[in-house]
Amino acid sequence: MRFIIGFIALTFSTILTLRSRRALVPDVIDHEFGVAFDLTFPYGTAAISYPNGTVVNVAKIDALPSPPYESVADALRDYSRQIARASRKAAGLPASSDVGELAKLIVSLRSAVEAHLDGRIICGAAATIPHLAAMYPEDLEDAFEYIGLIYLPQYPYWYGGIFPESGAVYTGNGFGLCSNYTDRALCDEEKRNPPHQPSHENILSIAYTTGILTSTWSIESMGFSYPGSDMFKLVDMNLGWDKRHENPNDDYYWETVRDAIIKPALEAIMYHHSNTSKIFLHGDRSTNELFQEVLKEVVDRVLGNETEIFELDPVFAAVRGAAEMAKIVYWDYNQTRSRADVGNDL
Repeated sequence: MRFIIGFIALTFSTILTLRSRRALVPDVIDHEFGVAFDLTFPYGTAAISYPNGTVVNVAKIDALPSPPYESVADALRDYSRQIARASRKAAGLPASSDVGELAKLIVSLRSAVEAHLDGRIICGAAATIPHLAAMYPEDLEDAFEYIGLIYLPQYPYWYGGIFPESGAVYTGNGFGLCSNYTDRALCDEEKRNPPHQPSHENILSIAYTTGILTSTWSIESMGFSYPGSDMFKLVDMNLGWDKRHENPNDDYYWETVRDAIIKPALEAIMYHHSNTSKIFLHGDRSTNELFQEVLKEVVDRVLGNETEIFELDPVFAAVRGAAEMAKIVYWDYNQTRSRADVGNDL
């Protein structure tokens, strides 16, 4: 009996010790600038958006060559996965191995941001990711919680879902933004009647890196898109730049890339009867000459040469857009809280 009591006491003490290793998450974000991370494959990027309109590219950091979150097997074991997550979190550990790897990358990106800020500690950040089949929303939430950062869209900065790379790249190229985000009346008017763009645009967002090819057809507008705006999408980790020699031959690889690039746009035509007005490129290999040649050939053939292609700062475009979102969400929250405080004082 004494042995059992002692074992229980030791186990409880160990859990408390492990839990103490988890960083405490701040209650609110105390900085006006927006911080964001783009957790793509096989690297992550960080950016800061300042209230004066300046956006700074902070860092590009490589992740592990084969992150566990590229597997889709967990999708078939959801209940046991949730139980295992809860048990690991109760013991003060990352909720899963996926969360552990995400946390490592986020820690590195946060350290780069704080070094850029001369040691100032950040309280929270936004994150944008590609559409990975086994990347659950709670993976990001748990990774941020584990390292002690507020995660947008978590409480109290509710936004409404993961900020997809497609919407982030659209914003990072200068679309969907109010001319002055601090003027709510003007911003609301610009959302109703956009001065420099259509009220809604059908876009194709294409990411090409050493480890992944994604193509996403979505409907974008003023403000920030929700994941549901991504109507048709393709993600293939066998078509990244580094996979080109693992195919039967180069011609086979590039033909497969060509088909993958255009597939979501063709699905939009077939099922949505919609054309594509803009194409946005991002990723560290999207400027490759061979890729660009394949892209332009298939776009001209299928969509016509009137479709505009944008490729502003392709490595950092997504994270720059996410940083803009973070800054505006912080500001909106603080304005709402200030009005509530004034109301309580009356």
